[in-house]
Amino acid sequence: MTRRQVLRALFASSIAAAGAAPALAGQDKKPAEKVKDPVCGMMIDAASAKGKSEHEGKTYYFCSDSCKKKFDADPKKYVQPPPPPKR
Repeated sequence: MTRRQVLRALFASSIAAAGAAPALAGQDKKPAEKVKDPVCGMMIDAASAKGKSEHEGKTYYFCSDSCKKKFDADPKKYVQPPPPPKR
């Protein structure tokens, strides 16, 4: 086996092992859920949001405590009504 063939084999096996490692370790992570802060419009990761509030059965996530306080003071100002049904 030439040096080049050995290197290719090692590279291929390391790629295969790296791809299988998370599944084998039970750490296959799903992508973070991105949500829009209704106050400032910033896209944030729901899991790491600085705050969240419930309004009319829906959860809203915030990038900062400041945005959460503004929302909590007047949620209707930031919640848009659902679009009318299409005909």
